[in-house]
Amino acid sequence: MNEMREDKRVAAQAQMGELAQKFIHRSHGDLRLMREALASVVPENAGRLGEIRHLAQRMAGIGATLGFDALGQQALGIETLIESLPNGAVPDAQLLARLSADIGTLESQLAADERAMSG
Repeated sequence: MNEMREDKRVAAQAQMGELAQKFIHRSHGDLRLMREALASVVPENAGRLGEIRHLAQRMAGIGATLGFDALGQQALGIETLIESLPNGAVPDAQLLARLSADIGTLESQLAADERAMSG
């Protein structure tokens, strides 16, 4: 009986590891999309902020679920910052710079989490 429980635990850990790897891989792509969207935020195209918010929201939720707490909190910060803007508002240069820096911090955390998984 204990052997069966141990087998299930090992299988569950392996499955969580696979999900974490998929999340890391997908997050690299999401960060690239965030950067592309941020680069194209102009008065005529402020809707791209919604794309960044959506990607950050997904990263925050899945990251927290899989145990990437720091990454999840950083992504949540990006989501919250964008949500704090009035609907349809175009951020000024200072806010765009902050979003860029926050995305950079998220990229660094993702790299650190990826290294931790590998080692």
